[in-house]
Amino acid sequence: MIRRRAALAAPLALPLLAPAPGRAQARFNRPIRLIAPFAPGATVDLMARAIAGPLGEGLGQPVLVENRAGAGGNVGIDAVAKAPKDGHVLGLCTPGPLSINPHLMPAMPFDPATEIAPVSLVALGPNVLAVAKDLPVRDVPGLVALARSRPGQLSFGSSGVGSTNHLAGAAFAAAAGVELVHVPYRGNAEMANDLLAGRLDMVFSGLPPLVPLLSVGTLRALAVTGPARLPSLPGVPTIAEAGQPEAAATIYYGLVAPGGTPAPVLAALAEAARRALERPEIRAVFEGFGTPAQPSTPEEFAALIEADSVRWRGVIRRFDIRAG
Repeated sequence: MIRRRAALAAPLALPLLAPAPGRAQARFNRPIRLIAPFAPGATVDLMARAIAGPLGEGLGQPVLVENRAGAGGNVGIDAVAKAPKDGHVLGLCTPGPLSINPHLMPAMPFDPATEIAPVSLVALGPNVLAVAKDLPVRDVPGLVALARSRPGQLSFGSSGVGSTNHLAGAAFAAAAGVELVHVPYRGNAEMANDLLAGRLDMVFSGLPPLVPLLSVGTLRALAVTGPARLPSLPGVPTIAEAGQPEAAATIYYGLVAPGGTPAPVLAALAEAARRALERPEIRAVFEGFGTPAQPSTPEEFAALIEADSVRWRGVIRRFDIRAG
């Protein structure tokens, strides 16, 4: 359970924060760049734009969202790693660049352990397991039975090789003892078209891209991979409730800074993130994403990154997944 950090003794009323004795001051004296390492419209992009305003209010400077997509999130987070270590360039990261890609790719453009500094968890959310409307199943046991009767014939889509939803699908296949065909896509529109046309059987995805398809009945949600049901999908069970607890998985979304950023700056950024994420209107937005807002300390976020790295490394090795 992520423990929320107590508020700093002095409120963030000014851009200049009073330092503890003997420690450097944290100054924010120009606009802050918040890099979203995926394309506009992706969940990460939507989150970044949701928190940019209140985060900037807490820091006393505007926060400008910049999309830098590519290489499973590595392009954007590499730009963070190589930025000045003063808190004016941040990234909104998913497990890909920090917990997955180091085990998936033969070479990384940055060292996640030394060149990236965790700031704060922003949200935790599940994937949604949804099937095409014409697939003759109504629940997860029915899907498992169908997959066992058609080994290697049912397909699932994801946003790319080694993505969190690819690994969620692989974890589900392992837990259920079924063989599924993975189909990677570059964009949600192409994947949606194949679902509509019956060329794809199911998908593991964050909630926002699925909302239009679920609302018109193109897709049928069977389970969510997190530990609790989503308020926006109250009738959809968790994957554990559906009989596959080993397929449970959550996706973290968090703020990161360049490695070597001074601790007072990280603390100021984490406090501003906490205040932004505890605002009722921001919490409501994140609930709509299916990813409840969840601030943390830098240390708690670092521990989560490491635990996720261990989990996904095992899945990658088991299925011999490699970047294309």
